[in-house]
Amino acid sequence: MPYYLTRPSLQRLREKAEAIQLRLKTEVAQELAKAAAYKDLRENAEWEAAIALQGTLKHEIGRILEKIQDAALIEELPINGDKVTIGTKVTLLDVDKDQEVTYRIMGEEESDLANGVISFSAPLAKGLLQRVPGDEVTVQLPGGKRTFEVVSVEKVDFSTLP
Repeated sequence: MPYYLTRPSLQRLREKAEAIQLRLKTEVAQELAKAAAYKDLRENAEWEAAIALQGTLKHEIGRILEKIQDAALIEELPINGDKVTIGTKVTLLDVDKDQEVTYRIMGEEESDLANGVISFSAPLAKGLLQRVPGDEVTVQLPGGKRTFEVVSVEKVDFSTLP
């Protein structure tokens, strides 16, 4: 399954992977060498800690490299902005509160609720996908069922993303 993200997020993942690889080659290698110098590895807390750190970092870099391998850039998707999809900005009327809210539907890496960005896999986004302006939808959210009306949908302006 593709891992949807933007170019800036893909670049951040690549930089994070490089930083972890560098840390494995330098810091962790030095810690292992220092701990090995104590000879008895059976009861060597420094050795155990260095091995645990190495394992954690290898697991993390594996997850990041898998995301990079499966990357699908949101900017390259065929987004028309006529219905709610990943890569769209949607304005909703919260029928229950009689209040308008606007969200950008993006990938997991971009998700930032405080700034109005939600992942396409979030419960609200899942309930809104493929909806068009004028549609009313009831969505099961963690706090209970909520009803929204889709007021407008437009393609996200990717040039303004951080």
